[in-house]
Amino acid sequence: MKKIIKTLAFACIVVAMATACSSGNNTIENTENPNPEPTVQKWDTLVALQDCKQQMSAQLFEGQNDELLAQILPDGFAEASINAFLLKGEKNIVLFDAGLGESRNGQILAKLDSLGIQPEQITDICITHFHTDHIGGLIASDGSATFTKAKLHFSEEEYEAWTTGQLKDQNETVMTMLDAYKDRYEIFHAGDTIVDGIVTIAAPGHTPGHTLYDIGDAIVVGDLLHAVALQVEHPEFSAKYDFEPEQAEQTRTAMLEIARTTHKPLAGMHFPEPYIIKL
Repeated sequence: MKKIIKTLAFACIVVAMATACSSGNNTIENTENPNPEPTVQKWDTLVALQDCKQQMSAQLFEGQNDELLAQILPDGFAEASINAFLLKGEKNIVLFDAGLGESRNGQILAKLDSLGIQPEQITDICITHFHTDHIGGLIASDGSATFTKAKLHFSEEEYEAWTTGQLKDQNETVMTMLDAYKDRYEIFHAGDTIVDGIVTIAAPGHTPGHTLYDIGDAIVVGDLLHAVALQVEHPEFSAKYDFEPEQAEQTRTAMLEIARTTHKPLAGMHFPEPYIIKL
């Protein structure tokens, strides 16, 4: 626990959104149909592009403290979203994750178009982890790259977990992505500084190489939280999607402590409106 806090604290000191909705593998239960007019919302340098609303079922957290769970989520769900984030710098246009893709009702391209941004203008894509609701939008229906000039950035731990490690039997989408971007991806070590001074932060638990990104005035936290209404005050609850629930709890607890200490806003891929929160 102390090691995780130390690592996150160091990264913070050294230093949006489009989504899609489907019932494919590694997706979230109780996803509603995409909004007819998904919102675009700005927070300092980040742009959050909400593509669809969700309701995270309380069943995802059952068996941990069901009495408390029922008190906090009496309706049996927490409001949520599937999100990506956009960072427009002086030289680069950076996307954080890419949603599920148009073939799964994703509207990221339409959302980018509403901002006057075409796919070929995206220079870099920082991937938090390899679940389909985060990388599906990288791949066109014919298996080619959606973003024809973008370089992908992801952690060595995540890459190894899905190509040679424990998740290699679930990696069809991952392998399609790697093939589509075979000449255009960069593997980093957690803690590295990458494009535009973005600092990478190891956040294992949800997946082995789950990564957060500190952009300076905010932190993109991926799937650190699945149900904000529950987990901000009770980080001990881990969703069934977490690969290592106990490790996910440790990471979540440490990161929330860092956020409260540094007062940095958190941008989450499953946060409901306003998508970026300050504790």
